[in-house]
Amino acid sequence: MKRRSLMMRDPDNKYRQHFSGHSPFSNQYYCGECGRPVIRRRMTSSRKGEKYYISAWQCRVTAGRDPDYKDCKTSYVHETDLENAFMKIMREMKENLDEVIEEAKQAIAKASLSPPEQQRLEELNTQIEAITDRISELAARESATSDAIYDATLRHLIYEQEILQQERDSLEENMQEQLYLEKQFQSLLVLLEETEKLEDFDVTLFKKTIERGIIYKERIVEFQFKCGVKRALCVRERKTPKKK
Repeated sequence: MKRRSLMMRDPDNKYRQHFSGHSPFSNQYYCGECGRPVIRRRMTSSRKGEKYYISAWQCRVTAGRDPDYKDCKTSYVHETDLENAFMKIMREMKENLDEVIEEAKQAIAKASLSPPEQQRLEELNTQIEAITDRISELAARESATSDAIYDATLRHLIYEQEILQQERDSLEENMQEQLYLEKQFQSLLVLLEETEKLEDFDVTLFKKTIERGIIYKERIVEFQFKCGVKRALCVRERKTPKKK
């Protein structure tokens, strides 16, 4: 639940997306310059005198949808370019699998507990278990009358237990991140191996592999994979269409 909540926020955890299921890209992209969410827009263009509509993704600030912030000029990116960029990256990853494996292993190692942290986690579990037993013993022989020493001892044990649990929860959270990355890494390997045609945009493949995307100036897009791997490329330039 915590990871899903973080996925709805920008990398600096400042701005939250609003749920939308209109596109596989909904709630997936953020502006690399100001950190605001990237929104979908319908734009118009013309060719040989005929008008047609284009779906594009643009920083909500640049699109004029954020009254509290004005200073951002990030370029919009056509939806088809995002789709093509993703599939291009997937083809390159499939062709250079050794590189992907090495990068994923580095991300997993970075998230993994160090030997001292592993030892500390074991110590915390032992200490918390001992304190819990002590609290249970005190509760079992609670005095019928008010006992200041008893109350103070119990409060101290409960406080100590809470402090140790906070430290343990932090370490276990890191350990869960490691397990999550490992699971997503194995899933990515299977998908790359089993998916033979990486041509047309694959919605399911995108949803299963991408954590979030970052759109920078000059239409540079970074794809952050769920396994910790990152890939960036510049999508092709286009003439600016008129707003609808």
